[in-house]
Amino acid sequence: METQATGPVVDGNGLQDAKTQRSITQRVASSAHESIDSASGKAEEIESQLRAGAVKAGAKLEESQEATIAQVEESLTKLGSFVKGRPIAAAGIAFAAGVLATVLLRR
Repeated sequence: METQATGPVVDGNGLQDAKTQRSITQRVASSAHESIDSASGKAEEIESQLRAGAVKAGAKLEESQEATIAQVEESLTKLGSFVKGRPIAAAGIAFAAGVLATVLLRR
């Protein structure tokens, strides 16, 4: 039970009454506890939202990675089919790409 003080009681020596001092200390402590409890609840909510966002981002990244891998594998399969079907054309393209790369790297 909290006592209500109308103001600090000062004796002739300039010291506050111990009962009033305790009441002020209790109110400050109570206010501090309420602030910490409120901040804790908000921090838990923010942490929960961040974790959910991280899970979604991870799932999207994994999806993109799987799609990219599938696309690369498909392209390699097509390239392999082209090389097997037209080996001379593939060799000519590879030679031309090498010459082009050499010219570009020399500049």
